[in-house]
Amino acid sequence: MDAPIYPPATRFVQPEIQAEYLSTAKTPIARLKANPAAWAIILKQFPNLAAQLGSDMLKPHLGNFSLRSLTTFGIVNTEGLDAADIQLRTLGEVK
Repeated sequence: MDAPIYPPATRFVQPEIQAEYLSTAKTPIARLKANPAAWAIILKQFPNLAAQLGSDMLKPHLGNFSLRSLTTFGIVNTEGLDAADIQLRTLGEVK
């Protein structure tokens, strides 16, 4: 059986990253750390968070974990995350 032959694409549109609001529930920690204004908001709520995230066990997961997922481990609390979400919203949409 021969493999099907598909015609070449006639029009390709390069995918773009859509702008969105940063949040403690959906935004990965690594993305929050990459944005200085957002990270300052987070550190204002949780001053010792940078030291806790420096552990060798957590570093590989910063691109996958959100801050809300860390409530399970007792690293952050929901009250602080709610306050951070309100402040992150003031930053507007970012890419």
